[in-house]
Amino acid sequence: MAKILSQAEIDALLSTVAEEPTEAERADTGPRRRVVLYDFKHPNLISKEQMRLLENLHENFSRNFSVFLSAQLRMIVEIELLAIDQLLYSEFVMSIAPPGVLYVMDIDEPAGEAIMELSPGLVIFIVEKLFGGKGSFSTAARPISAIEQKIMRRVMNRAIQELANVWSPVATVKFEISRYESNPEFIQIVPSNEPVVVVSLQVKIHDHKTLMNFCYPYRWLSEIVGRPDVQDKLQFGAGETSVEERNLVEDHIRKVTCPIRATLGSTTVSIQDFINLQVGDLLVLKEKPDDTNTVYIKDKPMFKGVVGRRDKFRAVLITDLVGEEISHEV
Repeated sequence: MAKILSQAEIDALLSTVAEEPTEAERADTGPRRRVVLYDFKHPNLISKEQMRLLENLHENFSRNFSVFLSAQLRMIVEIELLAIDQLLYSEFVMSIAPPGVLYVMDIDEPAGEAIMELSPGLVIFIVEKLFGGKGSFSTAARPISAIEQKIMRRVMNRAIQELANVWSPVATVKFEISRYESNPEFIQIVPSNEPVVVVSLQVKIHDHKTLMNFCYPYRWLSEIVGRPDVQDKLQFGAGETSVEERNLVEDHIRKVTCPIRATLGSTTVSIQDFINLQVGDLLVLKEKPDDTNTVYIKDKPMFKGVVGRRDKFRAVLITDLVGEEISHEV
């Protein structure tokens, strides 16, 4: 039996409806909070610090490997980081349509396996360019021949070398290609229900864009990132450099070359006089014969010196350091 409301109850309901804000009033209160979906079956295992670490490492790899490919192919190759995703290994395998190009990499300390995946069209293009062809991106996927695999092995060895180099500031990791596969179902680096981290890179050559993926087992990544020394780097930075690192940087700096030039003197002429210059004309310099010459490092005056000869070579005897007295011959 339906209940008959009293007048007081009816008035209370009407006042509640009147107080409810309209759509326009909700819009005036400010932007709504963004709702982010969360799948409790696939919890997010990667922290923000680990995500930033992986982004920095693979951005460095993209920059270094793109320079290598550009030099090998004699054309501009751009590689950029697209995304870093956490998947189940079965989901990663199902995302690859055979025939593919997959290189299984053995990893040392800690031991494990990872996968480097490339587009077959990219591999065919690289092989054609290395043999002097024009290079074309084929839309029809086909398996890579044994000869093409042999040619690509040198390129892939350089890729894993660059990968090990970018990992070196974090941990000493050694990668080695153990085998090649075209069917992802023949590769089982971890159980199907275990999580993996997939790093997707975009390779752009002219107007063609292809993907290059790295698949790391999450268990292997967590073992590296969980080390106390790596945790200290993530939380407090690299810290004070060691003596070996300082000596290495100093050694590289000492090998850097810089242009050095000495001037005999200077003068100023008008444009008209410059146009009318003939062979045999004399230019009067501002400096006197016994004045020292200015020695420049690039465009900055650094020394004063006397121009002369040493054996069969022209030389400058450094007499003054700008602002200081010094006597040194270069």
